[in-house]
This record gives sequence, structure tokens and C-alpha cells, in this order.
Amino acid sequence: MSRPAAPGQAHTPRDLLAYGRHYGLDYRVPGLSPHADTPVIRGSVLEFPLHSGMQLVASDVEVLHRYDSCSRRPTPLSIIVLLEGAAEVRLEEHSLHLSAGMALSVQLDDEHSLEATQPAGQRLRALTLSLDRNRLASLIPTTEQASRLHAWRLPEPLRQGLQQALATPPQEAERHRLLLEGLSLQLLAHGLPVDNMPRTTTPTLLPREHQRLERVRLTMCNDPAREYRLEELASLAAMSPASLRRKFKAAFGHSVFDYLRDCRLTLAHDYLRRGYSVQQAAHFSGYRHASNFATAFRRRFGVTPSSLAGES
Repeated sequence: MSRPAAPGQAHTPRDLLAYGRHYGLDYRVPGLSPHADTPVIRGSVLEFPLHSGMQLVASDVEVLHRYDSCSRRPTPLSIIVLLEGAAEVRLEEHSLHLSAGMALSVQLDDEHSLEATQPAGQRLRALTLSLDRNRLASLIPTTEQASRLHAWRLPEPLRQGLQQALATPPQEAERHRLLLEGLSLQLLAHGLPVDNMPRTTTPTLLPREHQRLERVRLTMCNDPAREYRLEELASLAAMSPASLRRKFKAAFGHSVFDYLRDCRLTLAHDYLRRGYSVQQAAHFSGYRHASNFATAFRRRFGVTPSSLAGES
């Protein structure tokens, strides 16, 4: 269930530097000095030690300034889950747009880094499950260490289980740890490396194709309320409609119109939080029928739009 982020602690660029040393990341906040005292995010970042060789980190923050991160350590396996918010990730020429309900399985060797951008003005709730090399080898003895990433849709029961576990204050630390460990094992069952995970050595898309697909994505993102035809978008990408369908999903982890729906619902969510009525939010975000909007909104956010409008 979507809920306002707790006020939490303010984290400055200086704090991000400390996190970077701990987690093996380089952070950059465009327009701010690394030693500035200006808050970049506000909220909480919690670590949950699990079974040997596994660690879960949960963040629930309000992003006040856009910030970028770049990994600087080899990663046997990390599974990143977005429960709320959005991010852009890049591995070499392969880029993905992640939105709420998506997960990303990542492996990094010594030669490659994963870059990510978190836009400002959003609540970001995310989980990162990390495995060390020995733990991963115990699950898949033949796993080859190569840089690759794979985006996938989080199953709804697992998403709800993770949200509930993180939202419920632990009454008993050991029971809570076992609950999170069980959910983490479910994440592993869905996110373990598979042979067809895209690798940097075998890119599925050419750089110029990424540029044209990004043009399509930005067009829909910047004006989601418009009506779009697949043929129109394919022409914008200089591709056939069939190629656009296939390559857009390879690049961003969504089909074309699933991505458009997500943009519309995110826009509607913003309208509701700003005090607009359900009918207004539906209309301004491109929905002709409030009933269709309400159904899609409930599936996306787990609450009805009327309940969110009532919070304003």
C-alpha cells in the first residue's frame, strides 16, 4: 500500500560519500559539491543481515535532488527491487528504465560498472539483495562471472509480501529476520542468473537503436496523456511496428503500451496527491473512463484512487 514516507533523516552529499565507501559506489549530485550540507534524500536506509553470504538493504526515501551512482566493485549477484519510484540504469550500451514493481538481476565483473540515475521529486522505496561469490556458487556451481543484467516483473504476491514485511515493525528480531530471509529466497528463485541474460559481450541493440528507442520513451514520458498509435511510434523510431515492440521491451523491460500505462498512472498519482479529484486525475492522465482508470490504478499501486485522493 502506498503511504507517505516517514520524515526520517536528511542525507547530504557528504553522507552519500560515506555510503559509497561502504557499498562500493561512487555518488554524484549534479550541481552540488561532494561536501555540501544540502539534503539530497530524506528517509531511512536499513541493513538486514541474513543467512551467511546474503545481505538485504532497504531504503525508503524522498529524493530531493537528482543523484547518480556508479558501482566500483565486482558484483557476483545483486537483485534490485523497486517497490515505488523509478530509476534509469546503464551497463555499457545497454540501458533500462525501471519502475515500481520491477526487479533487476545484476552481475558485474572487474571491467564493467553499473550506472544509475534517480530523478528528483519522487518517493523511492527499494531493496537490494546481494550475494557473495561463495553463496552464489553454492546455488549455481557453474555460474560464470560476467557482466550482465536482466529486468523482470516482480510477482504480485511477492511484491505484497515484501511491502508488508518492511512496513510491519518487527516484534521479535529473529522472527522478522526469518521472514525477510524467506522472502529473499523467493527473490533468488525468480532472479538467479539464466543463460539468456543479456551480456555486455553480446549486446542485443546497437547504440543508434537505443537512441531512437529513447526518443520514443521520452515522447511518451513527457506527454503520457496523448493518444498514441504503434505505427506513429514505430515511425519515430525508424523501425517497423514489430521491431519496435520487440526492441523496446529488450531495452526497457516493458512493452510499449505497458510503459505508457505506467507513465499515465504515475502522472495520475501525482495529480491525486496534489488534491485533484479522481475524475480530474483520470482525464488529465489520458483515461477516458474513470472505471478503467480505477482498476488500473488499484493494480498498480494496491489502493483505490479515491482513497489516495482522500488523503489530500
